[in-house]
Amino acid sequence: MISKNLTPDKSFAWFDVQEPHDIDLERLNSEFGLPYLLVQDCLRPEHLPKYEFSEEGHFLMMRNYDSDSDSDATSIQELTRKIALFITPNRLVTIHRVKLDYVDEMADKCQKTDFINALDGLVHKIILKVIRSYEEPIANLQDTYDDFETDVLSKKLEQLSTNGIYHFRRKIFVIKRILKQTNDALYRFKDFWNENPSTVQDLRENIDQLYFRLDEISDNFEHLYQLHISLNNQRANQVMKVLTVFSTILLPLNFLASLYGMNFTHLPGLNSPTAFHLLIFIMIIMTLFAIWYFRRKGWFRDPKE
Repeated sequence: MISKNLTPDKSFAWFDVQEPHDIDLERLNSEFGLPYLLVQDCLRPEHLPKYEFSEEGHFLMMRNYDSDSDSDATSIQELTRKIALFITPNRLVTIHRVKLDYVDEMADKCQKTDFINALDGLVHKIILKVIRSYEEPIANLQDTYDDFETDVLSKKLEQLSTNGIYHFRRKIFVIKRILKQTNDALYRFKDFWNENPSTVQDLRENIDQLYFRLDEISDNFEHLYQLHISLNNQRANQVMKVLTVFSTILLPLNFLASLYGMNFTHLPGLNSPTAFHLLIFIMIIMTLFAIWYFRRKGWFRDPKE
């Protein structure tokens, strides 16, 4: 549905289109003069952020983070929502399928106060809102990383959740991809800000800050994951060491037991009444010697010590 002019008392007009239908698309093409193919593009769910310029004006496609997305969402379409901006010298048309709270808030402010008096200022505010929609999910990713770090360093878990790691990495990848595409689109959109070039620089700096935070989280997690693997290998090595110690202690005992358990008539001490006691004594001495030797080598010490 196409709204009425949201800035009736301003020098420019702003029309917002939410959940557009076929009749709305026809009106946008006929009454507003928007290119039909570009209008169709903004309805395709797979589109990434992009910028195009034509005789009709500027076209900017962006994707804002969907705070209502499922916790197990991993794709761009599931995690983000599109908003398209068609900009002419004295008019702005925004198109989006789902309700966007910041659009409604800005529309209300524009009608009640002198919140914005210039078209480029309104465009800047909308783009800034889209960029800042990623601040909360990035903060949540930082919290998730902190939980992973606590589990690894405190050794609460021997194995991290594979499903949790997958969703964590996928969200980082999706957000980084969207931010990069948005940054590239804004760079191509810089001609719109000829009178105030610092505006587009401010937007791109906001993206760079978010991208840096994601890079930091991603790098820290990779180091943490390598540490987690090393700790697991250390635990496995400790188990193998314990098994080796017991095997080494029991090996000579098994040898003697196997030797005298063979089905031969003539074995040394086979008919001696003291041979059994002597053999048991030798086995005890060998066991005590092996325990003393490994204890002296420190193999019985806990790694924490």
